[in-house]
Amino acid sequence: MTTDHPARTALTGSTPVDWLFTGDSIVAAARWTGVHRGYADLFAERVRYWLGRRDDTVLNTAVSGWRVPALRDALQTSVLRHTPQVVVIGLGTNDANEGPAGLAAFRREYAAIVRRIGETTGAAVVLQTPPTVAPAAAQAGDLASYAQAVREVAADTGSHLVDHHAAWLAAGDDALALLADPLHPGPEGHQKLARDLLVALGDPHPTWA
Repeated sequence: MTTDHPARTALTGSTPVDWLFTGDSIVAAARWTGVHRGYADLFAERVRYWLGRRDDTVLNTAVSGWRVPALRDALQTSVLRHTPQVVVIGLGTNDANEGPAGLAAFRREYAAIVRRIGETTGAAVVLQTPPTVAPAAAQAGDLASYAQAVREVAADTGSHLVDHHAAWLAAGDDALALLADPLHPGPEGHQKLARDLLVALGDPHPTWA
């Protein structure tokens, strides 16, 4: 991960960019945010309005419940046919239900997805580790291992990494207060996800006011 990664320079370049978000329910942001917007929508407002990039487009094809195999099977319709310049992926929370036995396949199949995106579209890929979950969540014991697997996939494929998991761990109980239920960030959690993503992509002081 470097400061000149194409995913970072996309925000400051003069060429319009088609951004595509995909992943699980945290990316989709349905239901658990109520009438509030998810972080992909907050990203879109920040980029297209506050940063003045009105010719950029932001598309979200995430689906609640998705794991890596679901994205693999839907890759053509959810990502490739749109020929984006930047693809932002959030997966791992549901995958962690597979526990230690699922880690190797998760890492292998995720890397294959990223490589196929790059080979087919030439898009820069941004991989996000999942935010933390409540201790009562079924995934709590294995989520850190899956977050580490995402870091390894990012390093192996040259993807830009946004480490939400580390940021939420560092925030401790303050991060747990951002959850709408044991698994899903609420409105304030999505604001944090949007801010941290934008900072990682080179927007030093993201605001919506």
